[in-house]
Amino acid sequence: MDLQSTGETGAHYILRQLQSFGVTHFFMVPGKLINAFMRCYPSDGSGTLEIEPVVTACETGASYMAEGYARASEKIGVCLVIGGPGVTNALTGIASAYTDHQPVLLLSGQIASSLEMQNVLQDGSQTGVNLCDVFKPITRSALEVKAGQPLPAFLRESVRLLRGVEKGPTYLAVSKEALYEKSMTRVDIAPSVLESWSNQALAVEKIKSAAIKAVFKRSTNLVILAGLRCKNAKVAAALVAFSERFSVPVATTLSAKGLFPEDHPNALGVYGYSGNKRAIEAFKNGVDGVILLGLDTTQWSTLLWSHELRPACGAIQVDESPDYLGRFLDIDHGVVATGDGFLRLVCEVHAEELAATQESRSKWSSDLQRVPLHYPIDAKATGNIADHPAAYIPVLQSYFPSDGVVCVDSGSHRSFFGHYWTARGPAAYLSATTLGPMGWSIPAGIGASFARAHGKTMVVTGDGCMLMQGLELSTAAKHGLNIVFVVFNNRSYSASYFNNKDNLPALTQIPDYNWCLFAQSLGVSATCVSTPEALHDCIESIMSAARPHLIEIKCDGRHVTPNSEYSSRLKDHPLL
Repeated sequence: MDLQSTGETGAHYILRQLQSFGVTHFFMVPGKLINAFMRCYPSDGSGTLEIEPVVTACETGASYMAEGYARASEKIGVCLVIGGPGVTNALTGIASAYTDHQPVLLLSGQIASSLEMQNVLQDGSQTGVNLCDVFKPITRSALEVKAGQPLPAFLRESVRLLRGVEKGPTYLAVSKEALYEKSMTRVDIAPSVLESWSNQALAVEKIKSAAIKAVFKRSTNLVILAGLRCKNAKVAAALVAFSERFSVPVATTLSAKGLFPEDHPNALGVYGYSGNKRAIEAFKNGVDGVILLGLDTTQWSTLLWSHELRPACGAIQVDESPDYLGRFLDIDHGVVATGDGFLRLVCEVHAEELAATQESRSKWSSDLQRVPLHYPIDAKATGNIADHPAAYIPVLQSYFPSDGVVCVDSGSHRSFFGHYWTARGPAAYLSATTLGPMGWSIPAGIGASFARAHGKTMVVTGDGCMLMQGLELSTAAKHGLNIVFVVFNNRSYSASYFNNKDNLPALTQIPDYNWCLFAQSLGVSATCVSTPEALHDCIESIMSAARPHLIEIKCDGRHVTPNSEYSSRLKDHPLL
């Protein structure tokens, strides 16, 4: 496109602006209402954009891919769809991004503004299905750009709010007139947006206060519980430095798994749902002070809103948003700050108090290390360890590269992997743990693979999840991604099986589908195993190949998950 002689269309402008934020890929399903975007990629190769389109099997998958891309890259994710059914298909993905605070921009092509109130095809405007109103409750903003309105201003606001005080998705519908209108005078939005993003909250006086000082002075057995809301590389580095300097043990929520290296001497593992034994025991026996760092105060992350998170010497909740402090959980002290900013300033102003209790805390931390991280694998349901999903995890772990990304789905396999897998970085383990849509990890892992083009990605999923999003294997095949799909085929919705033992078996049973054949029909090579030994024999060659491959693991769905503590406490909440 010769921009000097023809001007720049609104569609080209939008993509060029997104490219300026370092976005390398966007995820889409083609359709007439987004033809303006598709025309930015002419077949003669004369296009000037570097940002690449990825055509997916369904808009739901496209929205999940955008979220996976955002999580793995720490950039913004972009999903492009047609108005009407394309947008509604993406709704669950945007809801997932909203509940897990992920910056995903949902872009849609809208009908021409001049055709509103005429009942035209796929009208998502105020005179049709009014998609802005549908998306307002699950986005940071939901806007429409109509004919004659300033596109740069609407785009700037939609991108800016992705990483505002509260991170989350936004929705922007652009009319046909705005997409095709040519201009050479539209401003670049990146300088203004990046300036907005660069201003990070840090409540200096609150951190320096006598109340915060008293917590550190009184707490010998101080622990950090880090959550999803601060899961990024900067916080990960600051956590390790703080923990090592003052011998402070660190636990994470399942949603933040990997934020602190789980093989670190000060690691307690996961607290909450699928929690590790060491973390559970530490909070039950000994913690007298806690820093709740970016904690997502959900049912799972708080171990059913446990009183243990408010120990005798005090609980300090740290979050970038003042509105989240004390939300869903009683606390003693709330601090508005980024996770890394808080830890750095505490090192400066409260080093004396932390050093005074370090020797005692170091001994306590050493004692904690003698508590096993994992509960023993319980194979009593069948008496056969070979059909237990957890038995395969050590084999996968030993051959998976340490810098790879694991993307884990919803179901019993999530619990097994959350407990027994060892994660060593903030992007090393991804899972949607608040909304928890089944099938999420398949496209999300594909999105993560695009974000980490030179590394290995592994999707961990089940047969029930494959029924929902398995067709996205075709996207991985088309692009030859360096990704492995591990499908635990237990022929059931096993997470629901335990709640329905006395009901019709057909409610939770799944036919024994041939997932290898399914994958091969979509262009993905596949292997089926039924013992850990068989997996060991083939895993090295599979992991060393830089192409998509599916491993189908035949296992049994009757094995209980390592959730004894969570399950016992659940009895006190009969409505859950």
